[in-house]
Amino acid sequence: MQGRPPAIVLLIVATALMLVLVGPGQARAANSEKDTVKIGYLGTLSGPFGAVERYMTPAVEMVIENINARGGLLGRKVEMVVRDNQGDPSIVKQKLDELKAAGCVVVLGSVISPCCPPVSQWATENKIPAIIPSPATFALRTKDFSKYAFVTGPPAPALANVLFKSFLEQNIKSIYAIEADSDIALDTYKFLWAAMNKARPDVKNLGSTTVGITEMEFSNVVSAALAKKPDLILLGVAGPPYANFVQQARRFNLFKKTKVAAGFYILSSELLAAFGKNYPEGVMSNAVCPFYLKEKEMQDFTKAYLARTSLYPADITILWHIATLAAVEGIKKANSTDADKIVAALETVSIDTPVGRIRYRDFDHQATLPIFFATAGYSNEYPIAIGLNPAKHGEEVYPTKAEIMAYRGAK
Repeated sequence: MQGRPPAIVLLIVATALMLVLVGPGQARAANSEKDTVKIGYLGTLSGPFGAVERYMTPAVEMVIENINARGGLLGRKVEMVVRDNQGDPSIVKQKLDELKAAGCVVVLGSVISPCCPPVSQWATENKIPAIIPSPATFALRTKDFSKYAFVTGPPAPALANVLFKSFLEQNIKSIYAIEADSDIALDTYKFLWAAMNKARPDVKNLGSTTVGITEMEFSNVVSAALAKKPDLILLGVAGPPYANFVQQARRFNLFKKTKVAAGFYILSSELLAAFGKNYPEGVMSNAVCPFYLKEKEMQDFTKAYLARTSLYPADITILWHIATLAAVEGIKKANSTDADKIVAALETVSIDTPVGRIRYRDFDHQATLPIFFATAGYSNEYPIAIGLNPAKHGEEVYPTKAEIMAYRGAK
């Protein structure tokens, strides 16, 4: 044993020999093969909208667990790194910086509209792809378009077009609006009236009230709206505030005095489940990922999500699920974690989802989700309300490339 080199000497010699044979860059690459591929999840896990977290996180986990069960990506496991923005736009950058420091190659977020522009801006500055699950502000497709940001939820003009078509079919003569102070709600209202003023100037705009995005008191607003005697009240209120709106509006018998419709979210399961069998029938709304669709892909996803969470998937559930599928498919097609290669892949990849095959358009990074318009009611198949007779609208309701470029050039 005497004269045998110490173990540390042998380690140094072996390391040096490896560097001579393969080079330092290849040695680092060999070590990196053991790392995970990290996808950042910027959720709203606390704060006023924290109650919906259980409708989002499991949808992301399902994708990652499934891809890992099939061997992961690039020969490595996929890891979800979580940060909470609390629904506060002022801390979005800080949380995204933490995801970057953790080594995330793609980030997902956010669900609250005001948090989406800082996500897109951060993606541009850091050259890291961001996939935004929510509809977000229309500006992210036009004047504030980013090469590195992709938006999953439908844009305000598409939501407005579906409302416009549906209202014309019902011969609505007058509308009063109650809108949350969020870009998606206000933009939808603006585009709806642009279409109405052009095609049906006889339909009366009785005015509107804008409330805070987390507003919980609606009695005075409801009273003022009913005083206008509208054919229809258009709502841009979602989440927990909408649940409060329903409770307070019932005191005024609002749902029997006038029609009520919304641009988004109010026929989503997180709200329907909160009311059980007491949801107001006849309320109309757009929906992007309704769990009650009869197609096999949706029924399979709903069954799996129920088994995992005992919850029917909400619109936001499937939007987060699709955003995660996109991240995985983008990395897979790029065959790399390089940001620009992932962006190029996302502009060309098609993704199988619970609402069918979709893609992100290369000129505005908008997902081509179908939009459904339905009326709240009950079915013996479900213990909660659903949207009855959902009418499906495809990409024809979305702004065209020429329209997007015109908006973009107008900045």
